[in-house]
Amino acid sequence: MQIETQPFAPTSGVDFGSDVESLTYLDGNLNITLACSQNEEGIIQGLKVHFMQPSGFRLVDEIDLARYWLSRTFVGGSHVLEVKNGGWSTEEDVLQSFETERREWLVVSGNSCVSVFCSRKPELMDISWKCGNPVP
Repeated sequence: MQIETQPFAPTSGVDFGSDVESLTYLDGNLNITLACSQNEEGIIQGLKVHFMQPSGFRLVDEIDLARYWLSRTFVGGSHVLEVKNGGWSTEEDVLQSFETERREWLVVSGNSCVSVFCSRKPELMDISWKCGNPVP
């Protein structure tokens, strides 16, 4: 299955060691914190991704999405992508035997990834913290 994506966050690259640091769902809000990179002083550069009123989400290991990465229409290098066609939403439409109008987002790291159904664009915020300290 071919997936078609469009970058939503800057395409500065996705570090192989990056990962989902935390994921919380509370009061209809989904917050995903990515640890994107770490410098020599132990400062982690991260990204907080906030979704208001998502209708679904799933956390998967990047290896489980290998079919996406191999697609010629997959645009890499960004931690947040909008999935335009061929992703989880399309799979659900096929399984349900009818199409549902929804927007799909993919929050990408070098390890875990999060697929999100949400009609609104996510809010992004660059964050940083010292390794070993709580995430802000």
